[in-house]
Amino acid sequence: MRMFRDDGDLVLGIRPNGASSLLLPVDRYFDLRLGPYPRQPPWDAGEFESLSPIQFGERKELVEKLSSLVSNRKNKNEAPRDRSRANTEFTAGGDGKSQSGEDRSSFEHQRVLYRLLQKSIAHPEHFAVSWPPWFGDVQVYSFAFNLWGGDKRALDVRMADPRVLDVGWTEFDPPSDDDDLKAVSTTHLTVEEERYLANPGRTRLNLPDITQVMPRAEVSNLLQTMFAPQQGEEGWSPKLLLVHDEKMTKRVLSSLGVDTSRWASGIKHLLYNSSGSSRNGRNDVQPGHRDSRSKWSRERSRSPGRWRANERDLRPRSPDPRRTEAAPVYIIDAGVLYRHLMKVPPGQHDSILLIAKALSVKDTALRRGEDDQVIYEEIDPKEWCAGRESRLLGYIWESMAVGTAIDEQRAFRIRFVREDLLAAASVLPNAHSTRTDDGDVDPNDLIQPVLPGSRQTRVNSLQPSGLFDSDDEEWEDD
Repeated sequence: MRMFRDDGDLVLGIRPNGASSLLLPVDRYFDLRLGPYPRQPPWDAGEFESLSPIQFGERKELVEKLSSLVSNRKNKNEAPRDRSRANTEFTAGGDGKSQSGEDRSSFEHQRVLYRLLQKSIAHPEHFAVSWPPWFGDVQVYSFAFNLWGGDKRALDVRMADPRVLDVGWTEFDPPSDDDDLKAVSTTHLTVEEERYLANPGRTRLNLPDITQVMPRAEVSNLLQTMFAPQQGEEGWSPKLLLVHDEKMTKRVLSSLGVDTSRWASGIKHLLYNSSGSSRNGRNDVQPGHRDSRSKWSRERSRSPGRWRANERDLRPRSPDPRRTEAAPVYIIDAGVLYRHLMKVPPGQHDSILLIAKALSVKDTALRRGEDDQVIYEEIDPKEWCAGRESRLLGYIWESMAVGTAIDEQRAFRIRFVREDLLAAASVLPNAHSTRTDDGDVDPNDLIQPVLPGSRQTRVNSLQPSGLFDSDDEEWEDD
């Protein structure tokens, strides 16, 4: 999965409302001699929630992407906006900040971080980041837990004092320029006071030589030590924590005495506040306001024209009050990233194991095979073990972070699933060759292809749920 180095990256910009732009840095515009002075001033980096690398293997892929960004339909009765196929669902609500913008940009932040760690970005300044001094010392951990499903106490009591059956955490070596993410050590602790409780329909899994039974008080002490804030600024290095369900994770850790009040959600502030240059406006130009005198210091949009129906609504983003304060821990919710990627419907919350199956992620065996070969193990969603689940969290995150941009990755994964379903259907018996009467067949005997490790309804839930205007149904290229 090692990323390749070249100068062929374009820049994908995600705006606050979730719309995307395909960008070309100003210096590359002139290096490639693409034309005279552009008609419009370039974008400022601070106008985007994320700037990430995007590549196209073939010319037709680039042409298709550019085609999806063309806005050639206008409604005379409405203020002008981007009505391209790629962006109309995001611009329908205006130019302001939206949940879609936050969700989509947070996914792209992971891709930027992964490539920075692998040193596969030739020009970090094209993405408004620089090499911070801590980059060689990033700590990557994951934390998982299992709760008792039979807890019948009141909801507020369960939230304040969850019945934790086991906890697990894994330390990883971060990806580098010569290796991928690698699990270094795994801890799995069964809470002694709850060791006789079980969740119906699921089997408890123990990890040989790793699983331990420990009183809750000792588990609490270990976790408090592990997450104790670093003392002093000298030698500080960021700690990334991969989880599934950030809110519940914080409740579990808080019930075990861990202070999570200063932890940061996501890595946006880590990426940009640690960089040498500010994203909130270079050359004293604030986001949303142009200055032709400094236009060549900013990115040039290769997407549809920038609509400015009401310039007064485009205010600069306020500077982050924690800009100079480093968080003790930066939480990355892998479950949320998966929902953003695959547009999982609200209310459907897949477990770590089901997400791993959906992404074709496998665990690595704790022991290596002959010639030190890595052994991969299949996942059984009916088994539960916080130790193994903590390991899977790392590989789930890597599977998404190492991939292509969010929209292209979603399309690829959906296509991959469809091909699997077609392959499964092709090996079914030919019904016409084995029967002469439809009445002889019991419909219950027919095998329906399903996605591995998930429900049949997942086929529909993976479909992009684009919100198009009614008059966009006739969209076509000029």
